[in-house]
Amino acid sequence: MNIEEVRDYCLGKPFVTEDMPFGDGYVTFRIAGKIFCGLVLSKGRIVQLKWNPDEFDEVVECYSFVRQAWHWHKRHMIQFDFDECPIPEELVKTLIDTSYNYVSGRLPKKIKTELGII
Repeated sequence: MNIEEVRDYCLGKPFVTEDMPFGDGYVTFRIAGKIFCGLVLSKGRIVQLKWNPDEFDEVVECYSFVRQAWHWHKRHMIQFDFDECPIPEELVKTLIDTSYNYVSGRLPKKIKTELGII
């Protein structure tokens, strides 16, 4: 999977928007204004994902290519870099899905209702 496929996969999820609030080198994907994925193009092909802090240690221990995302809160974002090692497509999708589900699950009930999530 490459960075363009990650972009297409994120944009294929319901209610996702894309923007570049931190400049041309950083693309974010949001649901209801909340970031669940970022692509750090200025530093390579890095994918950053919002993560449940209670599951942070588990994902970092389970996958050697996953680490704490730089420039974000210590236990709330993970990252991996396609330039460091090949990562199976299904695993990338699973990690993105987990992030999307975590963020969408934490949205206020009113917004979930408006979006038809509940």
